[in-house]
This record gives sequence, structure tokens and C-alpha cells, in this order.
Amino acid sequence: MNRYASKFLMFVLCTTAPVMTASAQTDDARIRMLEEQLARQQAMMEQQQQTLRSMANELQALKTGAPPPAAKMQPPPPDDIEESGDGMEPDWDTDAFSVNYYGHIQIDNIYDFKRVEPDYNSTLRPSTIPTQSGEFGDNGETIISVKQTQLGFKGELATPLGQVTSWFEFDLFGTGSDAGKTTFSIRHAWVELGGLGFGQTNSNFMDISIFPNVVDWWGPSGMVFNRNPQLRFTYPVVDSSFAIALEKPNGSFNAGIFGEVSPEFGDAANATTPLPDLTAHYRSVHDWGHVQLAGVLRKLEFETRGTPGNDPDGSETGWGLNLTSVINSFGSDQIKLGVVYGEGIASFMNDGGVNLAPEDFEAKAVEVLGVTAYYDRYWSDRWSSSFGFSVHDEDTLNQQADFEFDKGTYASANLLFTPHPNLLFGLEALFGELEDVAGRTGRDYRTQFTLKHKFSGGR
Repeated sequence: MNRYASKFLMFVLCTTAPVMTASAQTDDARIRMLEEQLARQQAMMEQQQQTLRSMANELQALKTGAPPPAAKMQPPPPDDIEESGDGMEPDWDTDAFSVNYYGHIQIDNIYDFKRVEPDYNSTLRPSTIPTQSGEFGDNGETIISVKQTQLGFKGELATPLGQVTSWFEFDLFGTGSDAGKTTFSIRHAWVELGGLGFGQTNSNFMDISIFPNVVDWWGPSGMVFNRNPQLRFTYPVVDSSFAIALEKPNGSFNAGIFGEVSPEFGDAANATTPLPDLTAHYRSVHDWGHVQLAGVLRKLEFETRGTPGNDPDGSETGWGLNLTSVINSFGSDQIKLGVVYGEGIASFMNDGGVNLAPEDFEAKAVEVLGVTAYYDRYWSDRWSSSFGFSVHDEDTLNQQADFEFDKGTYASANLLFTPHPNLLFGLEALFGELEDVAGRTGRDYRTQFTLKHKFSGGR
């Protein structure tokens, strides 16, 4: 090669090398851009597929009447994907968390042939029935209420320690200081991790399974029903379970006749709760239904405030046993039974009574007996009924005041129509009776027409 040819070759290489390098760099950038666009499109397609699956699940649930499964939380939009040193990777676990919402909107149209305490006229509680005529006005009252409307959320989260399940639910039925109001009221605020549970939910001493298919809000007076803050541990056994819990103590003390003689003493005397309640239950499940035995042990105390030199106090041990069962009958029919007995456990009962009361100038635990018997009948896929009765009877003490609770009786029967799994119309007849310590009785009769729309889903 002569020297002119060599110079020409060198000239060509020098002028084309930058172009080739730039072309290679452009190709690399184009590849990265296409990879990013592909990742974004795949993420969007996965999100759309998840949405389609959720819609299909909800449609199937509406057709079958079953609650839809929890839907997985969607990842953030593709624009929120962060680029790490290893390339583009999502900074979330798409399978870690799921949440499901559910609830119902309900209106109760009630006609009360008698009258009850106004703060609780949206439901029938025997303890609110007057034993003296005219105490709450003339007979006859119409009540229209949406207090039973509910909303709840259930979620699941996968963690290195195991699956965490959470439950939050509230309704609009005010109780306690909010009695009579249509206001936010927590029912459940509960978390479970394996056998460990904590928060507020149904007491470990109760069996919610025996609550009948009624549309009245309060329900049977003679069953254990209390939602309590607690710390619980459940041990699963084959076809059964054992659970033990420490629960918030619920003390109650009535000064009785001493409070009538001295209102100041009645105001100063109050229950104290030095220790948590210890509860446990064993539940055995079979093809025919289940049986559960629960127990509670508690320390009951009272004291008087602001009375130097005259500080009566007292302490009693409260205890109780609660035997319940649900028996499968014909088709979907169920028999629901419960018997509870103990001393100083009135605050666990669904309605009425007191834990401690005076007897022979001492505070004593009041004896309690509760009985519940209901039959849930399913006439067809759309028609059903529930009928039965419940009694809460206390062995009152000799220095309780005349107006205090002695015995409460509750009975009901209904006919329910569900033209669609998420829609219910119900007509219910209710009877309640209260007997006080003085032996006086008051009765109430009412009818209730309820309309309910249920909903559920996930996002």
C-alpha cells in the first residue's frame, strides 16, 4: 500500500468512528427505553387483569350470595416505579396485603304499643321497660331508625412472623354516654397473628353462634353478649379449639336502699377493677353442629370516695359457666341453645342486672341464671323465620332498691324475605317483660319492619 492509500484509509477511519460510536450509544439508549416501556405496559396489563378478576369474583359472589374474597391492593401506577441500582424493580410486595370491605344500610320501622326508656326505643331491652304506668308517657310510639347500619373492613398481611388478620367494624347505634344518638360506635377492632389475638371483639366467655336470625338490634336478654378489649390466645385442636384470654374488667355496684336513704353515699360508692377478668372456652365441632363450654373468673370490689374515717369497701370473687350449642336440623335449619349460671357476672349478660349489691350491710355477688332457646327455620332459599325466647333471672339481695332489675324476659318471631342475596325485607313481632326487686312487672309489645341492603367488595 502506498503512502497515499494509507493516508486515505486513516482519514476514513477517523471520520466514521465517531458516527459508529454514536450509533452504538443510540442503540443502547433505545434498548433501555424499550425495556422501560415494556415493563410499564406489562405492569398496566397485570393491573387490568387483576381488575377483571376482581370484577368476575364480585359478579360470581352476587350470583351465589357468598361474600366476595378479599381483593389484593393494587400497586401504585407505573409512574411511581423507582429505579434502583440494579435496574427498574417495584418496591412493594404485590401479594403481601389484601383488604375486603362489607356492610349494610338498614332502616327499622317500629311501632311500640307501649313505651320504653327513650334512649333505647330503637330496640327492645327488657331492662328499659317501665314497671310503673306512664313513666315514659302515654302508650304508643312510632320509631324510624338507621342505627343498625354497619360498615366493616377485613384485611390480611403476609409477614415474616406469619399471616396477620385484622378486623375493624362499626355501626351507628350509640350506647353508654352516647345512648339515644345515631353515632359512630365501634363493634370490632381486632388483630390476629397465629393463635395470638388482641384488640376488641366478642368476649371469650360468649358464643356469638347462638345469636338468632332476628332483625331487632339488642336480641335475647338471657345470653352472654359483651364485646370487650382483650388479649387472647387460641390453641387449635382437631375439630375443636381452646382459647384463654385476659379481658377488660366490667365492674358494677348498686348502693341499693342505702343510695335511696343517702344519695351522697350512692354517688360515692362505686365498683373498682384491680385485676383483669380471666376467661376461657373449649369448643367442639361436629357434623351435627357444635357445643361450647366457657368460664370466667373475676375479682369484684367496691369502695366509697371522699369519706375520711368512713370508708366501707368490699371484695367478692365472681365466676360463671356458659354452656351453648348449635344443632343442625332439617336442611339449613338450626336449633340455638344456651344456659349460663354464675355469681357477679351480670355485666357479661346481654341485658340487665348488677354484679355487686348490698346484703346485711356487706357487698355480695349477685347470682345470675340465663336461658336462651331459638329455632332458625329456612322455608326456602328466599323465605326464613326465627322464633324463640330468652330469660335473665337474678337472685336479688335483701338490701337492693325496689326499682332494680330482677328478671327480664324476651321473645320474638319473624318472617324474612330475601328476593336477592343482598336485599332483605323482614317483619318481626317482639315481646318483653321486666320484673323489678319489688315484684312489679312491666310489659311491652312491638312490631318491626326492616329493610336491609348488604354490600361488599375490595379494592
